[in-house]
Amino acid sequence: MIARVVIFFLIMQLVLATGASAAATSAAPTEDLQYQVGLGPWSDVAKVHLVLKKLKPGYYRAEFYGAAQGMWRVLNLFLPELFATEMVYRDGRLMPLVYREKFMAHGKHVVKEYRFDYDKRLLTLKRQIDGGPWVKKWAIPLKEPVYDLLSLAYNVRIGAFGSLPGGSNLRVWVLSSKPREMTFRIGPNTAAGRKVMLNYQAPGSDTQDQYFIYLNPQGLATQAWTRVTFFGKLAGHLLNPGGISKDLLPAPRAVSPVALRVRP
Repeated sequence: MIARVVIFFLIMQLVLATGASAAATSAAPTEDLQYQVGLGPWSDVAKVHLVLKKLKPGYYRAEFYGAAQGMWRVLNLFLPELFATEMVYRDGRLMPLVYREKFMAHGKHVVKEYRFDYDKRLLTLKRQIDGGPWVKKWAIPLKEPVYDLLSLAYNVRIGAFGSLPGGSNLRVWVLSSKPREMTFRIGPNTAAGRKVMLNYQAPGSDTQDQYFIYLNPQGLATQAWTRVTFFGKLAGHLLNPGGISKDLLPAPRAVSPVALRVRP
């Protein structure tokens, strides 16, 4: 169940530490969206924040963090403490530059840092444990555009993938332990918003889990849910829709369908 909770917090973004730039650490939040998470009959398992900061013209930093509530504080031992991505707006999309995850594993503080080198077309992962030396885990060719789920979510908001009509599939490369292609199935518009579904099969698993998201007209996730064994529905919803920034991000632009990885 814990693995499903961790993946859910990642999926809901469609979130530091050592190595952050001075501009990133000093920039004030420009948009701070708050979500409440419920599990089965418990409506307030956790509160999380999705924060966007404008560092300088064309450069942004997104952060996702939060904490479990009440008796569910034990989940803090398993949930990531922070996801953060630094992005640059270029050629009509937000390109991730550095993506970091900070979490606890076996009683140790772990930071994973993915660096995108577009000049060398290289994606590198380094890992640090308890503030010790950085260890390079791998470096692989950066052949396709690759996104973490934070940069993916904001690219949806600015319309980098086009209008995403109902019935289409958005196929993108997303960071897991390594990049993997994921398919988001775009559903119809409803009273709750545009419905999106993701079938996700964790590495080494024999089963697929389903995650559902509702997007508002601005392309922001206002609700997300999945189901976990024994507990039932794991769901999150936006608490402060009035906090959505209307002019922080680049304006949506027309995108040629030829440039998209959208399939019917």
